[in-house]
Amino acid sequence: MTLPSAAAAADGGVRSVTRAFDLLRAFDGEHRVRSLRELVEFTGLPKSTVVRLLSTLSAPGIITSPGESTYSVGPAFLRWVKLAEAMWEVGAEARQVMTALRDECGETVNIYIRQDLHRICVAQVEGTTTVRSVVRVGEPYPMTGGAAARVLLGGCPDTVLDALSEQDARVDARDLRTGAASTREAGFAITHGDRELGASAVAAPITAADGRLLAALSMSGPTSRFTADRVTQYVDAATKAARQISAVGLGTVEAFL
Repeated sequence: MTLPSAAAAADGGVRSVTRAFDLLRAFDGEHRVRSLRELVEFTGLPKSTVVRLLSTLSAPGIITSPGESTYSVGPAFLRWVKLAEAMWEVGAEARQVMTALRDECGETVNIYIRQDLHRICVAQVEGTTTVRSVVRVGEPYPMTGGAAARVLLGGCPDTVLDALSEQDARVDARDLRTGAASTREAGFAITHGDRELGASAVAAPITAADGRLLAALSMSGPTSRFTADRVTQYVDAATKAARQISAVGLGTVEAFL
């Protein structure tokens, strides 16, 4: 019998992990329970593969089955939820600044960090209006769209900009460099319909004591509310809040940036 090479085994292992994460992404606040059919449709994987993944993930309690052919995340996730909250907690002083910004402008306030080729929201204070921006905390978003992404690109090395260009043929690394430089010089970013039609945002950089870019403070909402007069107010308020958070620090999360 011929055994698979180490490289082949590694490739298979990585593929299995990727498939497992693809399956777990099917669950969120709106889809707490999924049927087997839904999981097959969501992942695009063969039914036999999904069944095998569910069986593997059920053993340690990562997946649970509340009913016949229905599945949800299991209690084992509680361990990692508490760990993630402890490691990525934005400090109380920073949250106070975010809340004050929300109260002043009424729009949803988020803090984003960059992880590889994505940006992730690590803290959020929801807007006060019925119609508001919806962003899920912890979910990866593209680095090629949105005001927060433009701010974060300002702290990216050329290798990241090149990788983003390779990932999406519609993105030119030179344009990313030009945009990043422009945002750094301005000290803020404004976008309308960049990530999603009808959505606008302003963002400003949160920096460390040594000037290193740590995160982006973003305020977002419907484009209809981001009029010229309001955008001027929003930019002033957001840049001021970002400077305040830079001064007080991000809390526990800063140690990992």
